[in-house]
Amino acid sequence: MVGKACEGDWEYRTDRAPVPVKITVKKFIGDDWMIACMVPKGNMMHCMVRETEGTLKQIKYNTTDKELPVEIMEVEGLMADFFEGGITDIKREGESLRITSGGKEMVFTLDKDKAM
Repeated sequence: MVGKACEGDWEYRTDRAPVPVKITVKKFIGDDWMIACMVPKGNMMHCMVRETEGTLKQIKYNTTDKELPVEIMEVEGLMADFFEGGITDIKREGESLRITSGGKEMVFTLDKDKAM
């Protein structure tokens, strides 16, 4: 389940885009968590989730609406679909972060650029 160790900057690298997807996980007030996602030169996606009785429920999802470069369209669409599905779990596994949304899982790794 989501915890303090999940906070920080993470990335997802894929052959579908020339740049990695970047996400930030941050604990807010009480049991609320913010997950921000961006493909560089793309739109900012922002989710708020609430931890209740050991489970996560997505309470908000927003995205900006700017025109995208062709080279990131596919991966940004993938990320938007993923986050729109509704985050239900976030777990840290060593230097990886596993996020479950809409019944699908994605694994992000520590953002080495930010960690330095």
